[in-house]
Amino acid sequence: MARLVGPRVFWAISAISLLSIMGSASAHHGLTGRYDASQPLGLSGVVVQTVFAPPHPVLTIRVDTDELGDFEVGRPEEYFGPVITRSVDLGDEHAIELPPVGMFYALNARLQVGDRITVVALRNCLAPHQLRSTWLRLADGEIISYTGDWAPSVDGCS
Repeated sequence: MARLVGPRVFWAISAISLLSIMGSASAHHGLTGRYDASQPLGLSGVVVQTVFAPPHPVLTIRVDTDELGDFEVGRPEEYFGPVITRSVDLGDEHAIELPPVGMFYALNARLQVGDRITVVALRNCLAPHQLRSTWLRLADGEIISYTGDWAPSVDGCS
């Protein structure tokens, strides 16, 4: 049987492939992201899709109101500015990435398409400007809040 590549070439290709995969994964997980904590977005609406699979849970909601009701996030170390709503979000669907931790994966058994939800999300300053959230209010009023460090926050996107 003929040998197609030598051991050095094999290991070089393997190392490059591994580094490429690791780079993509770390970029995807926000390690290179910069999430604007000066303008946390309040989004309230109906769940239209859920994905509870690695690398992290993702909820897609259709924003149907800019009225959030009274609530206190109470985490000045993560949310530097007041929670805002934007009229431009009304009627839009937004995918919200959640931390890859058990408390959010456990929502798989509780959160269904059609449920109402409110999230406080931070927008990535870097393209593709995805949203991430560590704070949810479910339809029954229960707050699901993760205070661990997930991705770097910045005070404005300038």
